[in-house]
Amino acid sequence: MGIFNFFRKDTTNEPFVDSPLRDNWYQASSYWPSSFALVTTVSEDGETNIGPYQLTFPFEVIGGRTMMIISRQGSNTDLNVKRTQKCALNFVEFNKRDLKKIVGLGYPGQTTEEKMQDNPYTLVDSPTPGRASDGQRFPKILKEAFQVYECKLDVDQPIRDDGKTPEYLILNIENILLKETWAKNIEQGTNKMPNMPITFGFRDGARFWFTEIKRPFWFPTPTDKGPKEESILYEANRLDPENVQFTREACKQLTGVPRPFIKTVLKGIIKRAKEEGVAEVDEEYVIKINKERQS
Repeated sequence: MGIFNFFRKDTTNEPFVDSPLRDNWYQASSYWPSSFALVTTVSEDGETNIGPYQLTFPFEVIGGRTMMIISRQGSNTDLNVKRTQKCALNFVEFNKRDLKKIVGLGYPGQTTEEKMQDNPYTLVDSPTPGRASDGQRFPKILKEAFQVYECKLDVDQPIRDDGKTPEYLILNIENILLKETWAKNIEQGTNKMPNMPITFGFRDGARFWFTEIKRPFWFPTPTDKGPKEESILYEANRLDPENVQFTREACKQLTGVPRPFIKTVLKGIIKRAKEEGVAEVDEEYVIKINKERQS
């Protein structure tokens, strides 16, 4: 029986048994499938280093925009980030040929020069003004990436730095770079997803497990649960959070807009609000706009 047929076995009626809490428990004691980032940093020799990291998570998502990386103490990435305070998190699409070399990039104990001899990616300068590779702080990014987070170490928010493994690094996201296709996909209403590889991590002391996502699918947001304006409020206040925010009462006025058109309507309101210097769209403002459109 193949390994994938094994995982399809119906285990509903099996009893639960204890799994010992080993080191690296998320791999050695359980299953934790997730995406991963290829973190580029600058070595002491001024060369760009690539370190693959499964344990990269969004940390602050509303008031702040930060990521957390859990790294081995004294790794190339750990030392480089602490020294330069800069890094870039590169996300690539599925390519089975390259995955084997990604495993090599994460092997501990190698110098940057040693590991980069078998690097499958093309290193290029960041297009962000002031972030071109300088051999001191700013690393190159991966041309093959579809998405890059350019980050700075948040030195004011350390998490338990006790000199032991692992290291917890909080990174402020300074820029998010997307290839044009994927940027348009977000702006025009997401209708597809990148084919990101998923890792199950290092297992049994001998193997790294990966998988490819099948075609992503979606379900519509329920319209019969909770206040009807809730999803509109959520969408509205994500579009331009620095300049224009919507009140709940304003969003109640928009519940009659067909769902496929709500984003277009919200963008139109935001555009006008910015032109008129309105930072908070309230119920009265939406009623005024509606009356003008109907006249």
